[in-house]
Amino acid sequence: MAAREMVPARGEYAPGVIVVVRGRTPDSAASDLARTTAERVASAGDAVELVAAVPADAGGDRYLLGLRTAKVGHAAVLRTPAPALEPADLDLALRYLPDVRAIVLVDPSPGTTGIAAASAAWSGAGLVVVGAGADGSDGADDPGGSEGDDRTITVAGPAADPDGAFAGFVAALAIRLAGGASPAGAWADATGALGVEAVSPSGS
Repeated sequence: MAAREMVPARGEYAPGVIVVVRGRTPDSAASDLARTTAERVASAGDAVELVAAVPADAGGDRYLLGLRTAKVGHAAVLRTPAPALEPADLDLALRYLPDVRAIVLVDPSPGTTGIAAASAAWSGAGLVVVGAGADGSDGADDPGGSEGDDRTITVAGPAADPDGAFAGFVAALAIRLAGGASPAGAWADATGALGVEAVSPSGS
């Protein structure tokens, strides 16, 4: 197995970081919802870090260059051929990144939902889980179904997001949660601002 390499940090972190986690490697660049969400957060002027597994090859280099160009932090991107982020890697990344105010977990890989929920609870951060239940859990670590969890939004993503509209919506939710809004408030504000109609969080 190839060694897993953490990309070194560049510069100082801005306070109030939003962390976007890509649980699994998408089938195509066009379906990389996590990256598009992170880019939308960055374009809004908020500090954002992407956590993902990226191949240690020329394609991975191009991926990192794209993140840098979009002003998306990648201090916790792993250079590895693994197709999905492992729980231990996500746990390390979330401990490594300071002042996390919101976490967006996209297409969770096995075991990562619980790690993200625990980190969010510990830091008081908001949590958005896109594709809840995709980690194959029995629901015990699904924050969307946990009693007393008042900082989590779970939402099912579309099969495709060619124009990035859904990514923009998820980014808007994360930005509002990072600013201290409740999930209900973030949802109402984001749907109102973006003109989203007839949509509700998963399980509601």
